[in-house]
Amino acid sequence: MGIADQTYTPARDISSAEIPTSVSAFLNGEGLLSKTQAVRIATTDADGWPRAMLLTAGEMLVLPDGSMRFAVFRESGTAANLLRDGRLMLSISLDGGVCEVRLHAKPCSRHVPDGPLAYFTAEADSARMHAVDYADVTSGVTFAVHDPAAVLPRWQQQLAALREVS
Repeated sequence: MGIADQTYTPARDISSAEIPTSVSAFLNGEGLLSKTQAVRIATTDADGWPRAMLLTAGEMLVLPDGSMRFAVFRESGTAANLLRDGRLMLSISLDGGVCEVRLHAKPCSRHVPDGPLAYFTAEADSARMHAVDYADVTSGVTFAVHDPAAVLPRWQQQLAALREVS
């Protein structure tokens, strides 16, 4: 078989109960304006249907202990789903494929700032990489920030809050 032959390539397990290094590096809270790929998270609504939300590296943070914190709008369906169920799937294009991380989230309850955002902390359950030999995934959903001078301070505030909440 040649490299272009159509064959099924199963996802490869890349970690058990930890966030992969490449995801941690992307969500380390640094170089925010250069990280223009959206991170897709998916939850399940009360009717059992998937619900997707896109977040940025300015709204998610992997901490040195390997846990993740993130902020979503308090009134969003994603926040309601996480409060009800706690399970989510993170997907991001990295390392020539799509990395998928299963997480269990719970709301942060201490040091939570007032405002429209709900803060969650999450622990990884497992991670898989979807990749094939004949092609690389070169990007995911990307975005262009219209006013970096306005957005960067907000992201930095959100990340500071994510470091503080518990």
